[in-house]
Amino acid sequence: MEVAKELKQIKAKGYQAVKECLDQINDGVEQLTNCIKEIQNIKENAKSDHFPWYASNVQTWMSTALTDASMCIDGFSGRALGGKKKAIIKAKVLNLEQVTSNALALFNRFAANYRSSHVKKPEV
Repeated sequence: MEVAKELKQIKAKGYQAVKECLDQINDGVEQLTNCIKEIQNIKENAKSDHFPWYASNVQTWMSTALTDASMCIDGFSGRALGGKKKAIIKAKVLNLEQVTSNALALFNRFAANYRSSHVKKPEV
């Protein structure tokens, strides 16, 4: 990444902001990795009653990944980082936020459909 190559030229505050941002993004990636594993659990245990647990985990972890991305962007406020570099990083992180938000919306729709199609009807 071009920005990463230029880190040595960035002032200490700017470097710290980028480092903190990368830490936040790495945390978000870990949360999304957990989501993938949990979705696999849903697939493997489709007939179990554990769907609410799995779905709650996925929703929590995706939301946490969104928060991590927001915190990354917030970390650049008032920091000594060149405008072009800051704009590049913000654009990439905003794109990540949008993709994660869309994934969460799709999962929420899937979860709602799953719940409605797996409602146990009372025996008459």
